[in-house]
Amino acid sequence: MNDTKSMIKNALILFAITLVAGVLLGLVYQVTKDPIAYQEKLAQDKANQSVFAAAATFDDVALDDAAAAQIASEFAGVTIESVKEAKDSSGNGLGYVIQVKSKGYGDFITYTVGITNESSINGISIIKIAETPGLGMNAEKVLVPQFVDKAASALTVAKNGQVTDANSQIEAISGATITSRAVTNGVNGAVSYFEKVLKGGQ
Repeated sequence: MNDTKSMIKNALILFAITLVAGVLLGLVYQVTKDPIAYQEKLAQDKANQSVFAAAATFDDVALDDAAAAQIASEFAGVTIESVKEAKDSSGNGLGYVIQVKSKGYGDFITYTVGITNESSINGISIIKIAETPGLGMNAEKVLVPQFVDKAASALTVAKNGQVTDANSQIEAISGATITSRAVTNGVNGAVSYFEKVLKGGQ
């Protein structure tokens, strides 16, 4: 009998602890969700401006789900997350910012790709990355500058010292070929989406 009472008592204590923990987690979520969302928006706005410095506004463009699904099937690990049209202060379209997520060595890498109406890659800007420190985490320093002013066409990755065409090849980060390919694959996915859906205007 004592064992039964003890079990019930322990169960009630555990239930109370779980209930309190759940309520506290809920409160923490409510308190932090708006600041987190704000910080994420700031990061996205900064990434958009980084790839289209001349733009005054970035207007949402409806995602073509069929085309996005086709990109996902053609480019393994790549997801087109959102599209915005970059416009100058007069409202003239300059091009598009395509937010991409691609599977890297450790986790997914999220970044924006800016493509002008003249089919030129303005550049890319990384929003989120969690690759190997000292290797894949060098993407910002090594990979990002290489995409500036590239033609919006298929790009390939070349290992160190094997780049023969700077216009169509991206030099891999030393020791982080998977990360290099993941980023380049995502850019190629964005270029393909641009060609299929956005080129020539909406």
